[in-house]
Amino acid sequence: MDVVLDQGTGKAPRFYAPQFRFRIGGKELHEEAGDVLSVQFKDSIKDLAAVELVLNNVRHTSRSESPTYKYSDGGDPIDLGKQFELEMGYADAPKMQRMLQGEVIAFDPQFPPTGSSTLVVRGLDLLHRLRNQPKTKSWEKKTDAEIAGEIARENGFGALIDSTKERHDVVPQDNKDDISFLLERAKRLDFEVFLRDGDLHFVHTREGNSPVLTLEYGKSLMSFAPSLTLARQVSKVTVRCWHPIEGRLIEKSATRAKLNDLKQKGKNAGEVLESAFGKGKEEVILKEAVLSDEEAQTLAESVLRRNAHSFVTGSGQTVGIPSLRAGVNIELKGLGKRFDGAYYVTESTHRIDQSGYQTTFSVRKAYA
Repeated sequence: MDVVLDQGTGKAPRFYAPQFRFRIGGKELHEEAGDVLSVQFKDSIKDLAAVELVLNNVRHTSRSESPTYKYSDGGDPIDLGKQFELEMGYADAPKMQRMLQGEVIAFDPQFPPTGSSTLVVRGLDLLHRLRNQPKTKSWEKKTDAEIAGEIARENGFGALIDSTKERHDVVPQDNKDDISFLLERAKRLDFEVFLRDGDLHFVHTREGNSPVLTLEYGKSLMSFAPSLTLARQVSKVTVRCWHPIEGRLIEKSATRAKLNDLKQKGKNAGEVLESAFGKGKEEVILKEAVLSDEEAQTLAESVLRRNAHSFVTGSGQTVGIPSLRAGVNIELKGLGKRFDGAYYVTESTHRIDQSGYQTTFSVRKAYA
């Protein structure tokens, strides 16, 4: 596999002997005589990171005795609410990396007509604690960065937060739990929300950063299925609403020509749209509540960026690579002029089972 990691070594890793380590309740589960049949990690820029384990559930007994079940009866080491830590990687290189710290949130035991009982254990990262606790409150005279910092502290997390400029007179949290509220605020700013090493991150999108690795079709990239579509593309976004207190019309627009971060090599969706149909399209947002011209402008630009970045999307498969995670940039080669280039990973799935370690991923980019 010719995978080039952007780490200055110039050497490709060997990808021999996949390994994982699943610690729960201070114990390493993989020590349990091969009970783990498969382990899967999944993350996304839009949702919480998750883990799924499939375990052999039967404790072998004599033929005269009824079977007993190691894990579905609960207790030690597996039980609902227990914290865990998952690492994945290889015995040689790339070395194991921590993928997730989380909590067990569900069991799915299987008792088939033939064969042994298995148990599917599901876990989520600790941000799930912020779910299903709706709050109604107002944040006054604060920036979004300050709001995110306070929510992190209130929930016992550290914080790694990018600064935001606008100080809002009031931001209502109307019957929303903290994670839904934060994701909503992040969407307006083209920010992302995730938990890493105990810190809540509320940060600018990492899209456009340097690629962390290069995959080439026919070598390190096993398969890739791209999609190029103009169906939801626009050249202009306008936010239009009435100020609820001042009674004045707020109207702000964003166009591709004025967003410097969309001026890159290749044709963007706006240029292709106008070339194909002779004119651009406009999206008008009427239902989003904004309380200032600055907030309306930021929202229009954020919507336009998200729209533009989905001009080219795709899904691929490669050998298991622990660093290939949602929120990183990668370079794909061997796909021709239109589809070669830098992509942003929006979702990744890492799976180790009897077939070895494989990573599947979803990506997007703004140019073709």
